[in-house]
Amino acid sequence: MKATWPEEWTRRWSEEELLKSQREADPWADEVRDAMRHTWRGYMKKAWGRDDIKPDSGQAKDWCRMAVTMVDGLSTLWVMGLKDEFNKAYEWIEQQKIPTPGKHGRHSLFEISIRALGGLLSAHSLSEKQGFLDAARRLADNLMPAFNTPSGMPRSTVDVGTGESQWHSWVSHAVLAEVATVQMEMRYLSHATGDRKYAQASDRAMQAVMDAAGGRGLIPIYMSRDDPQPKFVGSKISLGAMGDSYYEYLLKQWVQAGKSPADDRLKDTWKTAMREMQEKLVFKTAGGSTFVAESDNGRPRMRMDHLACFVAGMLMLGSRTLPPEEVDSSWEPLAAEITETCYQMYKRSPSGLSAEYYVFNKNSMAPGDMSIPNDAPHNLLRPEAAEAIYYMHYYTGDPKYRRMAYEMFSAFQRHCKARYGYSAVGDVRGSPPRHKDSQESFWLAETLKYFYLIFAPRNALNLEEWVMNTEAQPMRIWH
Repeated sequence: MKATWPEEWTRRWSEEELLKSQREADPWADEVRDAMRHTWRGYMKKAWGRDDIKPDSGQAKDWCRMAVTMVDGLSTLWVMGLKDEFNKAYEWIEQQKIPTPGKHGRHSLFEISIRALGGLLSAHSLSEKQGFLDAARRLADNLMPAFNTPSGMPRSTVDVGTGESQWHSWVSHAVLAEVATVQMEMRYLSHATGDRKYAQASDRAMQAVMDAAGGRGLIPIYMSRDDPQPKFVGSKISLGAMGDSYYEYLLKQWVQAGKSPADDRLKDTWKTAMREMQEKLVFKTAGGSTFVAESDNGRPRMRMDHLACFVAGMLMLGSRTLPPEEVDSSWEPLAAEITETCYQMYKRSPSGLSAEYYVFNKNSMAPGDMSIPNDAPHNLLRPEAAEAIYYMHYYTGDPKYRRMAYEMFSAFQRHCKARYGYSAVGDVRGSPPRHKDSQESFWLAETLKYFYLIFAPRNALNLEEWVMNTEAQPMRIWH
């Protein structure tokens, strides 16, 4: 694939510098592709057709019986050019006609939507194979009953075989990210099939959230349920767990629909949220580490989830997709600073792997300004720091981002590679850290895809034509 560079890159870097960066990154892209092959072969050998694989023991396990690892990994196979593996998966999906009828058990509507539905829709968008769209429609039809609530906000768990749904048992409220992270998927399905019911259901759920927000940008992570007009419960605000992808989907729905004026309310709410985030949640330590805090009862909590690293990529996407007169000049510098902090989450760890979240001390100098708490020293193979670096490199072309990413990827290679895939680890402070014998499907869908796209030529995925859901599933933008 011939490298092509945008004018923005060539204004900052000479052709010699860009060629050198690509030549350096080419073998790194091959390493990531080999990691995907290793992961896929382990899955094929020991867990084909099952949801997950334990990468050390090779044991297969299921949670919703939708071949989630296979479906979630499809788009990464396509982007990496692994078409034989992609086509074998398509043959299996066509033969099995997933989801199969009967009880599968109730599981997270959010996870099923972004991984299984998103994976099938992305595979369709990339390959135009009708079987993927047919499977997605069968799945979505069984998700639709969850939206039959007074407000239209979907119940949080669903059986993919029967359509039975109920709210979570572990929390008595609706979760913001869960009710507002089905829209890209449902809208794509309506766009592809011509059946408006999917988009109408998800749009109604998003409208319930925005009505409750009443023009606010930052909003709490919990909402009342079984209420025709839901209200927010409590005051905890987070761009990490349970809040994150609401903000992401405000921007990305607008991008997905070709920046339609009909969706300007989404874009404008996103801009308000970013302004309020900068005013209330962004801090910098004495050592220069910029981070996105949480808030509860109006007081900031000086911690940042690895999940929140996605904010940097979101800011970069906004800075390059919004009309120039609406772009805040502070977004890109802030994105660069957050990305540096997320890289340091890896670099300062004894194993070179980031913990689940970090605690920040505003008054301390580096490296003591960020520390790993005892209740979250694990690494689950999450993608968000690589996601931040991907967007920074995609839009700036700065070769340093590839070198940062390769350091991070190398730590996964050293410490997480297992016989049948890659394993999460229990404590990144150990070297080597102990394997947990678990591998989430987002390792294939997101983490490996982002690393590959950082190292591959820029035109491996053109963000003028594609927008990725929160599971890094590319869907074609409607022009």
